[in-house]
Amino acid sequence: MMGASINIGSVIGEGTMIDMNVVLGGRATVGKNCHIGAGSVLAGVIEPPSAKPVVVEDDVVIGANAVVLEGVTIGKGAVVAAGAIVVNDVEPYTVVAGTPAKKIKDIDEKTKGKTEIKQELRQL
Repeated sequence: MMGASINIGSVIGEGTMIDMNVVLGGRATVGKNCHIGAGSVLAGVIEPPSAKPVVVEDDVVIGANAVVLEGVTIGKGAVVAAGAIVVNDVEPYTVVAGTPAKKIKDIDEKTKGKTEIKQELRQL
């Protein structure tokens, strides 16, 4: 099993799961109850520091091998599909996919169960 690379100044919120081979760049902030999929990169540079770090708000799911570029904010409850390359901010409660990532749908009552964060996994 391989670990993750957590760089200087990165912050990880309570209940967040970070999978193997994830890279959290300098000063990246990940909110509470998120899931960052294997091989994902939240870009960030320490020297010279990025003008604006990556910010991932609460309850976000980022799929495996996704890349979030410096300065991007992922809104609360959003989902980033596996392999997406995110170059712009992501609105809360939306799903983005592709290269570059584009909004493909809103998360609503009908679809939220498909991407729901499982609290029971955080109790183990």
